[in-house]
Amino acid sequence: MTRRAGGPRRIAAAVVAVGLIALTTAGCATGPTSRKEVCERYDSLSDRIGIGTVFGNPVFWAAGELADVADRYEGPEDLSSDAERLDSISDADETSLLELSEATESVAALCGHPLGMGSTRPFG
Repeated sequence: MTRRAGGPRRIAAAVVAVGLIALTTAGCATGPTSRKEVCERYDSLSDRIGIGTVFGNPVFWAAGELADVADRYEGPEDLSSDAERLDSISDADETSLLELSEATESVAALCGHPLGMGSTRPFG
């Protein structure tokens, strides 16, 4: 009887790959978002910025999350340009407060305050 080399290993590798894909995509929301969700992510990004040059995984992670919800926002305001700029920033190694502020101009108008200043008023 001839045994195929690597058979059980291939199956195990396939199971691990499928599990990783499922885990990765489970964290990605795909539906439309609301003003509340966008502003919660915006406030989260605001909480992570400092003065001057901005660097560090929490800032870029928060920028990526805001890019995602801004891209899926279906309100009357167009947040697509902010989403595009934030997505680019989330892939960078370094950014500045000015660059983040310019990338969130439409979101700032939606949420009612500049990045890093104040927080979004309660949602009714």
